[in-house]
Amino acid sequence: MSVVSSWLLSIAGVVLLSVMTEFVLPDGQINKFIRVVFSFITLLVIILPIPKLFKRDFNLSNYLNEQTSLQRDYLEQVNLDKLNTLTEELNLKVAKRGIKNIEISVGANIFAKTLEIYTITADLRNIAYDSNIESKTIENAKAIILDVVGDYDILDGVEVKWRE
Repeated sequence: MSVVSSWLLSIAGVVLLSVMTEFVLPDGQINKFIRVVFSFITLLVIILPIPKLFKRDFNLSNYLNEQTSLQRDYLEQVNLDKLNTLTEELNLKVAKRGIKNIEISVGANIFAKTLEIYTITADLRNIAYDSNIESKTIENAKAIILDVVGDYDILDGVEVKWRE
């Protein structure tokens, strides 16, 4: 018996079995459920041999692994976008408070399911102050930066490091 005829025989057998089961079962929720199950089985019987006809191996796990990889890449990109946005916001808020030429960087794990922030580093080596800042000291700049960092709940308990 050829592959195509056995395939068609399998389809006919599943359809016949589903029709016979439908006649035996009473109307109701179970009958609807059984109909859905047999529809799914019929669909599988129709689809699964198709790759064999084209001499290709069909392995569902390959497609699932690719899906997982895409989800992981998407999560990493979302976390990276959050990290970049947070870094930009911190730098802008500190600049609005009158401290210029500093670079605030945020150390984080973007590969986790949610963004995990573990350090903040403020580079104060090229610091410049606006004319409206009264106390132009490093300690005052550190206090302003800590105040800006304290505005973010996500940064509670995160260590701030200084480069002077």
